[in-house]
Amino acid sequence: MKLIAYMRVKKLDDEAMASRVGGVTRHAVKKWMYGERMPRPEQIAAIAKITNGKVTLADWIEQAAERAASRKTASAALPGEGANAA
Repeated sequence: MKLIAYMRVKKLDDEAMASRVGGVTRHAVKKWMYGERMPRPEQIAAIAKITNGKVTLADWIEQAAERAASRKTASAALPGEGANAA
């Protein structure tokens, strides 16, 4: 389960999750939710514990792979980019 889905189900806002993780800002949580950044290993472990294993390292890896694929697709669609570039 992705962090954003967990937070919606539990009706948690960024500030509440930041408080539960500890030592992070709501801004950091927002970046994690939308795949802009990945939490550090100790934060991933804390999130897994907080969510009772519903959000795990595997979810973060999947999210990072999806984001990378999205970036690759977007850059291939740009003029002058990709295989057809001169």
